[in-house]
Amino acid sequence: MKKRIMLSGILCMLVVFICACSNQKEDKTSVAEETQHSAEASAEPEQAQSPDLSQIRSICELATLECYYHNVAISTKEKGTGLSHWGEKEREFWIEYSGVAKLGINISKVSMKMEGKQIVITVPKAELLGLSDYSFSEDSYISEDDGFNKNPITPDNQTEAVKAAQEDIKKKFAEDDAMLVRAQDRAKDLIENYITQLGDISKTNYQIKWSYQE
Repeated sequence: MKKRIMLSGILCMLVVFICACSNQKEDKTSVAEETQHSAEASAEPEQAQSPDLSQIRSICELATLECYYHNVAISTKEKGTGLSHWGEKEREFWIEYSGVAKLGINISKVSMKMEGKQIVITVPKAELLGLSDYSFSEDSYISEDDGFNKNPITPDNQTEAVKAAQEDIKKKFAEDDAMLVRAQDRAKDLIENYITQLGDISKTNYQIKWSYQE
């Protein structure tokens, strides 16, 4: 039996762009506090005053943006052929669902090199790190009235429709340069804050130089 999958665009993308990172300020404050505590905790031993690569990578991980989205998967199940499919008609159905996309920096590609008081930090372009499990609302599933139709929509049909729609979501976020730059800048800001705090504690004027990896 052939199935034809059609994808909808992302509904309410404006909501994603306006509200996707609604917890950004709160997260930034908590991460800044955590880096400050880390810096203060390491203030006593002199050898711990220099920026630490593992700490910088941890900051990049904490700086991940969580972008909320709402999408609709639209699928059409075609009627079968042959006598065994007599009475079947093509059926279309819609499934609304929500999820979270995580945008950030691949921490394994972050590196640091110290040249006196100058710190060269290499960071890659931010990317889509993954999608969380999606959730459905109470009335998330809508289908055409089956009437006397003998072409039922199965759970497998619904799973395939959402899977195809998720691939479309991945592509949109992976190509959203504005959001990716925002995620990269967020990580850079937090790294700068961490290094500045260390410099204040050790009375060292660190100079940060950024290097970008494709």
